[in-house]
Amino acid sequence: MQCFKDQDREYLQWRWANPKGFIVNCARNPGPSYLLLHRVSCPTLAKLSSKAKCWTKDYIKVCSLDRTELERWARDKIRGTLKPCQFCNP
Repeated sequence: MQCFKDQDREYLQWRWANPKGFIVNCARNPGPSYLLLHRVSCPTLAKLSSKAKCWTKDYIKVCSLDRTELERWARDKIRGTLKPCQFCNP
């Protein structure tokens, strides 16, 4: 599992190298109310929103090849549960 904060280049390299991986999009200081789980291939992660200039600044990315590892991180470290993205249905 890797957390990317202010590391756009490294995050994009991880995505490219792990096409079957999972990504949790969450606030810079993660809290239980916003833990959105995506597949690497999710179309919502394909480009930056019109308001964003960086991938890993306002919202960080927690990435893993193992969905269970991300679920455990959310439960044990953040005291929350992952919400699956409605577009990529991880």
